[in-house]
Amino acid sequence: MDAPEAAAEREALARALARAQARITRRINAVRGDLDRAGEADALAQKARLFVAEAARARRGTTRLVATDWSSGSGSGEPREVVLELDPAKGAQQQVDAMFQRARRLKEGARISMERLQAAERVHAELEAIATELATAEEPDLESLAARARAAAPRDFKAPAAQTSSAPAKRKRDQAKPPYRTFLASSGARILVGRNAEKNDELTLHVARPRDLWLHAKNRKGSHVVVPLAKGAVCPPEVLAEAAHLAAHFSDARDEDLVEVQHTPRRYVRKPRKSPPGLVVVDREKVMILRRRPEVLRGLLEREIEE
Repeated sequence: MDAPEAAAEREALARALARAQARITRRINAVRGDLDRAGEADALAQKARLFVAEAARARRGTTRLVATDWSSGSGSGEPREVVLELDPAKGAQQQVDAMFQRARRLKEGARISMERLQAAERVHAELEAIATELATAEEPDLESLAARARAAAPRDFKAPAAQTSSAPAKRKRDQAKPPYRTFLASSGARILVGRNAEKNDELTLHVARPRDLWLHAKNRKGSHVVVPLAKGAVCPPEVLAEAAHLAAHFSDARDEDLVEVQHTPRRYVRKPRKSPPGLVVVDREKVMILRRRPEVLRGLLEREIEE
């Protein structure tokens, strides 16, 4: 290999390492955001405990509970009135129990997030070491360094394409991509988003299994979204909300604060004969009114992975 070609390959590897490190840095920042939210668990559980007795006495249709908090952080010992607004269509005890359940989920999510954070930081440190060796070695073994990077970060590091790549080769790589993009929920669950109308059909009709959850922004043009589920599993509410954020974002309702999102098991989605790409009929559905939260969407977009 002559000197100009070696220099070009060295530079290409450096760029590939930098891209991988940038992806991992985004993931680290997103996971730290998840950890910050998980820190609300103790405060939420403490608040729920204040209303246990009041909830037990509350009648159906109650719209608020009032309790006294004697553990004010001011240290003055003065009592503080705390109010919990209720949904009158649901029982007070049910809603307090839901607060405890959310607190437990946040704590479990913190444990998982910490494991993900530590793993991502280890991978980032290994890629940093490889990049340093590449930059400082007089004649680095490019193939060996690329192999180390692939082993350390198989989902983030993409080996640089050969300098002689042609347009047909590029088309071949594009065709090799799956018909969907993959995002990770804060729990680590995969959420699949169709790339375009034709890919929507492929995702829904050929990739998704009958038990998987299917979502779409109702009465809007946009991507089909699929949450893969294990046999007999139910989609957790947090994952459902995150998948709905992606369905809204990848639709022509992406700039609206409130978006109707339909969801149903894939088995209830069918495609009429001779219908245009992406058009399907849903035989059974549930519709949620999604209030879009920018921080949720930002975390999802930062957790996109290559498959």
